[in-house]
Amino acid sequence: MKQYHTKITINSPLETVWTALVNTENYPNWNPLVGKLEGNLAEEQTIKTYIIPLGNTYSPKIIAFVPYNQLTWKGIQGASFLIAGEHYYKLRKVDNQNTELLHGEYFTGLLSFFIPKKLLQKMENAFLEHNQALKTLLEK
Repeated sequence: MKQYHTKITINSPLETVWTALVNTENYPNWNPLVGKLEGNLAEEQTIKTYIIPLGNTYSPKIIAFVPYNQLTWKGIQGASFLIAGEHYYKLRKVDNQNTELLHGEYFTGLLSFFIPKKLLQKMENAFLEHNQALKTLLEK
């Protein structure tokens, strides 16, 4: 399994960070990773995401939606035994004014072993850029 994980502390209350993450209509104004996200953010719902660094649109399914805590979707290319990616956001309240964002992705399936390190690094860097953009947006 290949994976990458990032985290950042945002000087903003947990509720404010969550609201920004689920306000997908505003993504084009600040989000350098997910340029567009359409669909109902609820478990078992299929959404459409345009991933900027990959220049591609995907249709993953929401597998976890826990308000103020976690949003996770899973995308499958072909069949899950070939390759699947599980993209997650998890929030942790540090105190009343600070929130830790955990943000990453796990890849599974036979083809996941062939994902080049260069591509994984590119995506991890895009996640870091996303986290910083969210921090900047909320700490204005």
